[in-house]
Amino acid sequence: MNQSNKDQQYRIYSTFSDFNKTLYYREIYNFLKRLNIEYPGFSKWYHGLFLENRELRNDREIIICEKEYRIAGVAILKSTEEEKKICTLRVASPFQRQGIGKKLMEMSFEWLQEDKPLMTMHKSKQHQFTALLEYYGFALEQAQWNYYNIFSTELSYNGILTKKKIFFSKIEIKDIDFWYENFKTGSNNLKEFIEYMGRFYDCEWKRRIEMLNY
Repeated sequence: MNQSNKDQQYRIYSTFSDFNKTLYYREIYNFLKRLNIEYPGFSKWYHGLFLENRELRNDREIIICEKEYRIAGVAILKSTEEEKKICTLRVASPFQRQGIGKKLMEMSFEWLQEDKPLMTMHKSKQHQFTALLEYYGFALEQAQWNYYNIFSTELSYNGILTKKKIFFSKIEIKDIDFWYENFKTGSNNLKEFIEYMGRFYDCEWKRRIEMLNY
């Protein structure tokens, strides 16, 4: 399934040698690590895709596009009886609008054996994917607030996200509940509550930036 397209090389992680798996395991993470800003649990999720020997779990695959001797794009896929999903699709800024996104999509369809898989994305990235999703006829079916990340919206195409308990990384939910209950009873005013949430948001944002150095 590895393919060449002009000066672009498309490679399938599961076909790598043991040496290359060790190498690309880190290189793929470095390419995607800014996702820690949008998704607080991204680092843990990524490392959880692999077994101890850097083999991918059976229901996962990663397609890598290389150009100019570096990673230009990545697609991470999931295929189970319950779900066919493009979990992650990213093309580096210098290589966008060169057909890499389309090629990654088509290779994903082939591996998933599905031309309308579930695909989700942070709302802030919607403008980057609009043309690509319209080209393949993907339908927006859900906009879920606070699903992967507090204060953000996750968009779901060709299906809906499963229900889950909201997990706010290191946020102590009981603290937010305490402040909210006090606000309702008049013990804390709205200004204090907003200031508290602002301080939390600043701390959480700094933590995610620090994750980029992990």
